Amino acid sequence: MEQKEYTAIIPVAGKGVRLLPYTAHCPKTMLDVAGEPIIAHILRQVEACGIKKVVFIVGYQKESLIEFIRTHYKHLDVTFVEQDEPKGLGHAIYLAKQAVKGPCLIVLGDTIIDGELKPLIAQDKNAVCVKHVEDPRRFGVVELQEGRIVGFEEKPEQPKSNLALIGAYAFLDSAELFCALEEVISSGKTVKNEIQLTDALAVLLTRGLEIVPVEIKNWFDCGTVEILLETNRILLERLSAAASVALGSQIIGPCYIAPGAVVENCVLGPYVSVSEGAVLKNCTLKDVIVSRGTHAENKTAAHTILDKYSH
Repeated sequence: MEQKEYTAIIPVAGKGVRLLPYTAHCPKTMLDVAGEPIIAHILRQVEACGIKKVVFIVGYQKESLIEFIRTHYKHLDVTFVEQDEPKGLGHAIYLAKQAVKGPCLIVLGDTIIDGELKPLIAQDKNAVCVKHVEDPRRFGVVELQEGRIVGFEEKPEQPKSNLALIGAYAFLDSAELFCALEEVISSGKTVKNEIQLTDALAVLLTRGLEIVPVEIKNWFDCGTVEILLETNRILLERLSAAASVALGSQIIGPCYIAPGAVVENCVLGPYVSVSEGAVLKNCTLKDVIVSRGTHAENKTAAHTILDKYSH
């Protein structure tokens, strides 16, 4: 079977209010975890699917993201589309209409799937990633009958299942998706004043389109400091410890020190990640994310994020 050529759509326009003050100077997808920005983890999974074309829906603090992508991903065919107003995920995806033809893969810009995205597009069907959760009221919810998806609902007060949408979707024909989104937008329907992708999925079902569920074992919804630190710990457990420059320092694994970072006379770990361009001197850190470009001296910290603005 011939491999279909997918375009990835990654919405990254959100303000990340729950991650303030760390998102005061960058979009949340540019926050570091395990030594590199969230978006780098996402793009690694996208590229593993053989996808070369990526459309970013940008907005808040877009400059740092655009600079990072243009510097580190020159081999990709990238397009940046601006979302001027925060009108919701459905609106963000609809803005990609002019830039996307044929099959598309949507991955939310603050979601790291624990595993591969390949099974999502290997179905050769319209598909959504799902996971059973304890409290589905915070999510888009999938209703199944005999293993088939028969309904979608966004953040329902009384969920019909505990099967949640977790931020990755694949469509064989993006035009059908954009048409459904247009119907939702024209109807004026919103949830919490936002145009929802979930409502467009429900429209597709009413038009007879089959959408299959692809269950994953876990995902990291990097929307709070607590989850970001938890994700950092989990990913560090899977990485080989690396220390480019750690003069006179004690490194207690698992830790990650990016190439080009400088560490002198420090005690780091466990669970410390140091991103590129960071300089640490005489610091004692445990369970800490050190963001790119951070300079810290004589600092003792635990269970926090250090960046060049807030530390």
